[in-house]
Amino acid sequence: MGTHKELDSLKLQLLKDFLLNKNKLSSYIVQGFPTHKRTLFDIITSTLNDDNDDGDEMNVFIRFERQVRSKIKNFTEVTVLDMTDKDFKIHFRLTRESIEFKCSIEKQILVFTWYMANCETHRQIANRFNLSDSTSHGIIINCLLQLNTLNRVFIKWPSGQRAIETMEKFHALRQTSFPNVIGAVDGCHIAILAPWEKRSVMPKLDRNMFYNRKQVPSVLLQGIVNADQIFIDVFAGWPGSSHDARVFRKSTIGQNILENHGSILPPNCHILGDGAYPLTEKIMVPYKDNGHLTQNQKNFNKILSSSRVVVEQAFGKLIGRFRKLKYISH
Repeated sequence: MGTHKELDSLKLQLLKDFLLNKNKLSSYIVQGFPTHKRTLFDIITSTLNDDNDDGDEMNVFIRFERQVRSKIKNFTEVTVLDMTDKDFKIHFRLTRESIEFKCSIEKQILVFTWYMANCETHRQIANRFNLSDSTSHGIIINCLLQLNTLNRVFIKWPSGQRAIETMEKFHALRQTSFPNVIGAVDGCHIAILAPWEKRSVMPKLDRNMFYNRKQVPSVLLQGIVNADQIFIDVFAGWPGSSHDARVFRKSTIGQNILENHGSILPPNCHILGDGAYPLTEKIMVPYKDNGHLTQNQKNFNKILSSSRVVVEQAFGKLIGRFRKLKYISH
């Protein structure tokens, strides 16, 4: 701490600064004399107790003591990082993931791709990628929402020159192809967990309407693809008991074609569908096989089916690549 002479000199200087300008006292101690602050406080207090009993002056030093009290160091850098998840939530009232998201963009994409490509639970995915269950679920929901906002960027209805190129590719598919085709439409059932009602939360719901003709609960995915098996229109969400024709009529593309007489289609252009769809000027479907079809009608059905098969192939590749679509349980 120093000699007695240095202590006496320090006492005199501190008292002088205190009497002349009390507000500068703390600045003097911190900047002018780098000594332990608590020791300085004890020195000044003892001096005042010996020489001065002024209560106001003591209150000043009490306020000064509050300014220089010791603080926790490296709380964020060390203490918080060493907390368990349980202790973190006790202290901050929030989970660690809700405050600091440590997962990189690349890892988020890998988690979401793995989720779609495999039939694993969030717990299994979390264990695989060293994440918590809630973080895994949050990543997947966020990716789904972002993809939904970008769907019109990648799923586009062809127009202008692109429509002409699409029809040319359909014509080049087979040696004998159906003419002037811009797309092929079909529906696909995505198996789901049968919905159930929450008494005061969900509206009344007839869960039987989700059971399709195979008595499997599902939702319908309607897709229209081009000759390259690329989806150019998607409409999903109707319960599994719905007829393909009804889903088509309720879809945006169906309403445009049926009510506006195909204004989005080039002249003399068609969409190919199976027997479930209505026959119109813009939708070509096969003859219903009643056992009395002529040879020309059979040839018509064969040529139409050979061109329309691209949509079935597209659905097969979609579900084969993203196996989560085989059964969505959550």
